[in-house]
Amino acid sequence: MTWIKQKDKIDGAMKAKVYSFFEKLQKDDTSPGLHIEPMQNPADPRVRTGRIDQKFRAVLFKVFLDTIPHYFYYGAWPHDQAIEIARSSVLNVNSANGVLEVLRKSAPANTAEPARAKTPPVPPKPEIESAPVTVPAEVWVNPLAQSGTEAADLVSRLGLDEELVQAAYAAPSDDRLIDLLGDAPDWQATALLELAAGMSMAEVEDKLALNQFVVDPQATEEEKIKQALEHPATKMQFTFIGEDSEELRRVIEGGDFDAWRTFLHPEQRIYAERHYNGSFRLSGGAGTGKTVVLLHRARMLAKSEPSSRVVLTTYTTTLAESLNNGLSRLDNELRRAEKPGESGVLIAGVDSLVSRVLHPATDAEKRQAMKGLFGMELPAPSNLIGTDPSAKQWEYALASVDHGLEPELANATFLQQEYETVVLPNLITAKDDYLKIPRAGRGTALNRAKRLAVWKLIEEYRYHNRIEMHATYVEMAHLAACVLRQRGDGNRVADHVLIDEAQDLHAGHWLFLRELVKKGPDDLFIAEDSHQRIYGQKVPLSRFGIGIVGRSRRLTLNYRTTQQNLAYAVGLLKGAPVTDIEGEQESVSGYTSSRVGPTPLEQAAPTSVAELDNLAATLKTWQEDRVDLGNVGILVRYNNQVAKVISGLDERGMRARNVDASDPAGAPMVMTMHRSKGMEFTRVVLYGLSADSLPASYKKLAPAEQADALLRERSLLYVAATRARDGLVVSWSGKPLELLGAV
Repeated sequence: MTWIKQKDKIDGAMKAKVYSFFEKLQKDDTSPGLHIEPMQNPADPRVRTGRIDQKFRAVLFKVFLDTIPHYFYYGAWPHDQAIEIARSSVLNVNSANGVLEVLRKSAPANTAEPARAKTPPVPPKPEIESAPVTVPAEVWVNPLAQSGTEAADLVSRLGLDEELVQAAYAAPSDDRLIDLLGDAPDWQATALLELAAGMSMAEVEDKLALNQFVVDPQATEEEKIKQALEHPATKMQFTFIGEDSEELRRVIEGGDFDAWRTFLHPEQRIYAERHYNGSFRLSGGAGTGKTVVLLHRARMLAKSEPSSRVVLTTYTTTLAESLNNGLSRLDNELRRAEKPGESGVLIAGVDSLVSRVLHPATDAEKRQAMKGLFGMELPAPSNLIGTDPSAKQWEYALASVDHGLEPELANATFLQQEYETVVLPNLITAKDDYLKIPRAGRGTALNRAKRLAVWKLIEEYRYHNRIEMHATYVEMAHLAACVLRQRGDGNRVADHVLIDEAQDLHAGHWLFLRELVKKGPDDLFIAEDSHQRIYGQKVPLSRFGIGIVGRSRRLTLNYRTTQQNLAYAVGLLKGAPVTDIEGEQESVSGYTSSRVGPTPLEQAAPTSVAELDNLAATLKTWQEDRVDLGNVGILVRYNNQVAKVISGLDERGMRARNVDASDPAGAPMVMTMHRSKGMEFTRVVLYGLSADSLPASYKKLAPAEQADALLRERSLLYVAATRARDGLVVSWSGKPLELLGAV
C-alpha cells in the first residue's frame, strides 16, 4: 500500500476510522464491509472507492505490481464528493520526467482554475478587530509572466500541467498564485514557486531531479509506476507503507506537523543522502527544512555504516532534545550512542559534548591543555560559570585596574567578545603575542596603548578566575579542543559530525568540533542560517581548518510559515547587512513559501493593562473559532515577562502555561523568544514589543559592537516571527519597538 500526501487534513475523529479501514484492507481487500467498488465511466479504470463510515468514502487506485494488488490511497471525502473526485482522477506517470502524480481530468472552462482543483480553501476568519499591517500600495507583477520563460517550455520540457501553467501565468496576485498551487501535485507546485522566486528551468530541473529519469515507452504502465515510485519528486507526495501498521498509524496521526518524517523535497533528499569529499554547509532561511535534512542524514549514515560514530549536535540543550525527539519519530529503532566514541548516533548540545570529552580526560591531558590555553600547567577549573557571572568578573577587573579606556571599550560586552574571538582561539598567553595578533573581524580598531590596557584587564580577569577555579563554557570548549588535539587523528571520537543552528556557535565550539572528527569524507555537515544568529559571534570557518569552498548550498522554499508571515519576518531584517559564516554577504532574496494565510496583525495598546486585555481577547476569539490553543505560542523578550503574562491572562479568565509545564493541558505556551528557537506553533503572538523592550546596554557599546547587537535583536524578532505556521499577531503598549518600523 502507498500513501499519497494529503491535501485535505484528516481531523481527529476521522484518524481512527481511516486507520481501522486500512487495517481491514491490508488483511482482506474483498471484505464486504469495505465496499471496495469500481466506478462507472471513470477517467482511470483503476480507481476505487471504499467505505470509511456511513458518510465518508476513501478514494484509491488499485494497481497490480508484480501480480500483487497494490492500493494507492488518495484521500477520504464525504460520499458525493468522493464519487466525483474518484471519477475524475487519474494516477499518471509524467511522460516528460517519470514523476508519479494524480491528475484531475474534469477541467473547468475558466483557465484561472487548475484542472485538478479541489474544493477551494475557506478564507481564514479575521482573528480579532485589529488593524492589519500597513503595506504600501503596489501593483503586483506576476513573476512568472515577467520571467522571460515561455509557458509552453514549462509544459514540454519540465512536464508541468498546461492548464495549471496557464492559470499560474494569469494569476492576478501573489495570494491567488499560491492558492492555485496549493491544489497542484507537490512537485509541480514547487517547480512553479521556485520559478517565481527567480530560478531558471535548469536549476528547477536539478533541484527536483526532473532530468534524471527516462521513461521507457515500451514499458507497461505497471512497470512505469514501479519505477516512478523511486523518483525523488514522486517521494514528495507518495510513500510506501507496505504492511507496517505502526508506520501507517504514524503517517495518519502525524499530520502537517510530522509530514517531514515521510515526505522529503528532492533537494532535501539529495543533501540527506549524498556523500561529500569533506565538510559541507547547508544554509537556508527559517522553516526551509535544514533540521529535517540533518535528521534524515544522521539516519542514512548510521544505517549505511552500522559501526560508525555519528554525532548530531546543536547550540542549546532544548534544541538537542528537539533533535532527539525528531530522530525517535523518524526511526525509533536506530542505534543510539551513550557517550562520544561509541557506535551509533549521539545527540547532545555542544557544551554537553565538551563536558563529556573533557571530564574523563586524564589529569596529564588537562594540565597540558591548561598550559596551551593559559600558559600555566595547572589543574583544570572545577567551577563552570555562565555569561552573567562572567560579565561580573569583567566588571571586577575593570574596577581593579587603572586602564584609561573610554566607556565604549571599558565594558564587559566588548572585553568578553575580544577575549573569546581573538585571545582564546589564538591561544594567546602573553602580552607580546596579543600586541602582534591580527584582530580580523573585530569592528573596533585598537592602537598599541589600548591593546596594552585591554591586556591588563584580561590578565586581571584570568588571575581572579584562577584563584576561584572558575572557567566559562567558552574556555572549557577550548580546553576540550586542546585535549583532542593532543591525542591526534588516531584517537578521534566521531566519524561524522552534524551541526544544527551553526550560526550560534562560538570560536571555541568550532575548534572543538574540528578536533572531534578526523578531516575526510563526510566529516562535518553544517546547517546554518546567519539571519537567525542570536548567540554566536561572526567567526569564519576557514580560521578553524574547516574548508567548505565549493561545498555549500542554500535552501529557499519555506515549509513552515505562510507567505504573509514570511514577508513580515523578512521585513524585520530590511536594511541590516548580514554575513554568513564565511564572511560573505547573505541574502534573503529567493525565499518563498508554499502556503498562504491571514495578514499578520499589529495590535497597539495605550497601556500594559490594555495590552493584556487585547491578548486575552485574541485568545478567546481563536478559542471560539475552535483553534487548539495548545498549539499557540506567546513569545516575550525577557524571562520576567513570562510569569506576568500567565498571571495576567489568568485574571482575565484565560489559562496559559510556561513552556516547561504540562498543565493546564491545551493552554497556550508562554516563553522567551530565545527559548522558541527550533519550535513551531499554529499561531504566535509576539508580545510586549514596546519601545523600552530593547536592551539598554547596547547604547554603551562602540559603534561596531552596537550595530552587531542591533542585528541580533532583528534576528531574534525574525526567529520569533517565523515560529508561526498560520496566524501572527505583534503586540505592544505605548510606543512600538523602533525595529518594527523596518516592516
